[in-house]
Amino acid sequence: MRIAVVTREFPPFTSYTGGIGRHFSALVVELVRQGHAVEVLTVTRTGARIAEHGGARVHLLQRPNPDRLWFVEEVGWTLTVERNLSRLGRFDIVLAPEWGGEASRYSARRRSGPLVTQLTTSLVQVLEIAPMWRRTRRMRLRHRLQAPLERRQTERSDGIMASSHAILDWTRRLWDIDGIPTAVVPNMVEPDSIGAAATGEPPPGFPAEGPVVAFAGRLEIRKGVHILAEAMRLVWDEVPEAHIVLVGRDGDWQGGRMSAHLRAVAGARSDRLHILGNQPPARLYPALRAADVIAFPSLWENFSLGSMEAMALGRPIVVTSGSGFDDFFTDEHDSLMVPPGEHEPLARAIVRLLEDPPLRSRLSDSVLQTIQRYRPEPVTRQHLEFFEQVAGRP
Repeated sequence: MRIAVVTREFPPFTSYTGGIGRHFSALVVELVRQGHAVEVLTVTRTGARIAEHGGARVHLLQRPNPDRLWFVEEVGWTLTVERNLSRLGRFDIVLAPEWGGEASRYSARRRSGPLVTQLTTSLVQVLEIAPMWRRTRRMRLRHRLQAPLERRQTERSDGIMASSHAILDWTRRLWDIDGIPTAVVPNMVEPDSIGAAATGEPPPGFPAEGPVVAFAGRLEIRKGVHILAEAMRLVWDEVPEAHIVLVGRDGDWQGGRMSAHLRAVAGARSDRLHILGNQPPARLYPALRAADVIAFPSLWENFSLGSMEAMALGRPIVVTSGSGFDDFFTDEHDSLMVPPGEHEPLARAIVRLLEDPPLRSRLSDSVLQTIQRYRPEPVTRQHLEFFEQVAGRP
């Protein structure tokens, strides 16, 4: 097949990389390895050029607007995507996330091939989870432009992929996607490469002693990091020597920074709160491996790639119930699951793991078995089966 992948997150080429970028980067490499031709359209600030990634051609397209107009980027970018897809000719499949409506303009005619939209948690859903997220005047304008782009792209797609049943079910209630072929296919992880990258040293600031509870992800409301901070106050009552390590990009909290709010919550225990910022895999994975417990207290989650990376490292994990985690974790088998938005059950689960080494060991053994289902080769085959269905290929 000839496949186009559209994404503004694509490591190692883009300045910001979240779960979307990490998933698409791994998928592209495996698609090429399995014999398919892949062209990636992504954004750059340093001059348009063509690069190579795992045998795929990467078209680094100039950001369509100056930095001072960042809040209208979605509109210009979706036009850039349409023009360049037309220039590159016919594809069997064009794959793009719904976030940002990157293929919204293209979805109107789809002249270069059928469009498959990957659900990643739309803006409307994010704002329902965290209503006060980035509500500055310019951000509100950006949101007014972004939300309809995402809806139009999704509703005009030839196929829709979801990483979990939770995100697909919610999108069905939100938008008119009845009649569009859908598939639930998980994201992928490569346990061997994650394990190899975890052999280095944790980042500076990682505690040298004492039990460590870790979190990896953006420090924002929907990831529940503020709930984790409240939980740690109860954890410290039971395990005063515990440390909490937060690895990820800082976010907003009621007009300020989330990191400042977390330090205020920690109060007198702030010396046991370690905010290490965004870290490359060579630093992130050693930090996760060195942790005694890893918590993912999301208020709602489509598919937490970070939790899968923690699984690949065989760490004891606490996650929340009622969203995408339900597809991939089983309470008391390979994780402990707690209700979202409640700090007391989260604290009890963390304390239980810190005080019960045999339980930590049992959960660690189980996650190493569970993660084998999400290796690139079988997950990519699931993607291809759906691509062939949408493309009308036997």
